[in-house]
Amino acid sequence: MSTSSSDRNRAAKVGFREIDASPAGLAALERFYRERYVAEFPDPDERESLDNMRRYLALKAQGWYGDNNYHIVVAEIGGEAVGGVVFDYLAMPRAGVIEFLFVVSDWRESGIGRALLDEAIRLLRRDARRRGARLAAVVAEMNDPFRHPATPDNMDPFRRAAVWGRWGFGVLEFPYVQPALSAGQQPVDGLLLIMRPFGRVPQSGFRSHWVELVVAEYLRWAMRIEDPAADRDFLAMADALASRPRVALVPLGRYAGQEPTDGLLIETVPSPDRPPDGIATAMAIARAAIPVPGRVAAAQEFVAAFAVGDSGAAHYHLWLLRAAADAPAEGMASFFTLPTAGFGGYLVLAGSLRGRGLLRPVLARMEARMRQDGTSAEGWFIECGTESVAVFRHVGFVEVSCDYRPPAVGGWAPGGAPERLHLLFKPFGMRRAPDRLDRDFVCRALREILRHVYAVGDPVTASCYRRVLRTLADGTRRGIER
Repeated sequence: MSTSSSDRNRAAKVGFREIDASPAGLAALERFYRERYVAEFPDPDERESLDNMRRYLALKAQGWYGDNNYHIVVAEIGGEAVGGVVFDYLAMPRAGVIEFLFVVSDWRESGIGRALLDEAIRLLRRDARRRGARLAAVVAEMNDPFRHPATPDNMDPFRRAAVWGRWGFGVLEFPYVQPALSAGQQPVDGLLLIMRPFGRVPQSGFRSHWVELVVAEYLRWAMRIEDPAADRDFLAMADALASRPRVALVPLGRYAGQEPTDGLLIETVPSPDRPPDGIATAMAIARAAIPVPGRVAAAQEFVAAFAVGDSGAAHYHLWLLRAAADAPAEGMASFFTLPTAGFGGYLVLAGSLRGRGLLRPVLARMEARMRQDGTSAEGWFIECGTESVAVFRHVGFVEVSCDYRPPAVGGWAPGGAPERLHLLFKPFGMRRAPDRLDRDFVCRALREILRHVYAVGDPVTASCYRRVLRTLADGTRRGIER
C-alpha cells in the first residue's frame, strides 16, 4: 500500500497503546507481533519471541521487575498498528534501554518514529521519578552501517544512523556484542550501542564502570541473563571497558561519515577531465606533501585509475578538499574499493586544513563511501612511509608484519629498486582488533591491489606478491603488529 499525503497528515493523530498482560492486551500483542514485528526483524538472532514477551508482561504484573520496569507501546492510527517500541527502565544506572523501535515502511518519515521515542522517554522519566531519581540516558542497539549483517537489513543502515543522529544519539565507542538471547540463538557482533544522554556530556567521555553497569543491567533485565559475569560476551566487553577510564560518545552523523564538517568541503572529481585540472591539482598537492621520488603516481596512472570502475568489480574515487567553496584545494584523497578490501592511495591535509582535527572526519567519509560502493569489503589497506605510521596507528590502523615493496609509481624507483613501505589495515567504522586478517585474506586483497591499482597483469608472479608471501606470518592475526 502507498501512503497518500492526506494519510500522512493524519500521522499527527497517532495514538499510543501500552500493552499489558490482560486478555485484550495479549490479543493486541499477538496481532502486532505477527503482522508487524516479525517483518521488521528479519534476523532471527535479533528477534525476541512472542512467548518471551508474554512472559515478561506476566512478570511485570506480578511485580518481578521491582524498581525496574518493562514497556511495550504500539503506535496506532485509525486502529491500525503503524509502529512500536519495547523498552526497559534500569534503576541502578538510571537509564532507559530501547530493545526495539520501528515504524512500518509506509509510514516512515511521517514523524511517528520520533513520537514513539518521545512517548518512551516520557514513560521512562515517570519510572525514574517514582523512584526519586532523574533519567540519566537512553541506550539502544543499532546495526553498524559499516558491517555486513548476516541477514539483509530492512532499511539502509546509513539512513537509520542519520535518523537516530537527528534524535540526539551518539555511538558509545567500545566493541559491543549482543549475547545470544536464548540457547538456540547466536551472539550478534555487528551492532553498536548508541546513547542519548540527558544533561551535560563530559568532554572526556562517560565513566567506563557506569557504561559497564548499563550493559550488565541491560543483559540482566532486558535479555534475562541472570548472571552477566558468567557470560563470555559480557566478560569480553567488560575487559575492553576496563582498559580505558572513559568511553567517548561519538555523534552518529560523525561516526557514519554523514556530518558536514565546518571548514571542509569535499569536491568529487567524477572523471579524468572534470574538472579540467582535477588530476593536475590533486597531483600537485600530493607531490608537495610527499616529496619522495616514486611515491606519487604519474598523470597517466591517475587517468587509468578511473577505468577501474568500468568492470563493476571495483571503484575508484578522487577527491579535492577545500576549506570553503571559494577557497583553493589544499587537500586530496585518492582511494579504491575492491571486492575484498578497500585501498587508500593518498590522503593529504595541507595548508589551512592541517592541524584542525579533520583526519578522523575525512576517514569516516572515505569509509562510508567505500562501504556504500556495495562490495564485500569491511576494511581497507593503506601503504605509507615510516614517517606516517604513528599517525595512522593513532586512528585505528594496525600494521601487517611483512616485507612490503609495491611496484614503483610515477615511472621512477629510488636506486632502481622498489621502496620498502609499511602495509596497514583498518576495519571500517569503530576502532577494533581485526577479526579476519589472516594470511589468505591479506594475500587475496594484495592480488586485487596489484591487479586494479598497479595494473599488474599476473599478480601471483609479481615480485611484490612473492616477497609478501615469503615474509607474511601464518595464521589469523599473527601477521599484525599493534
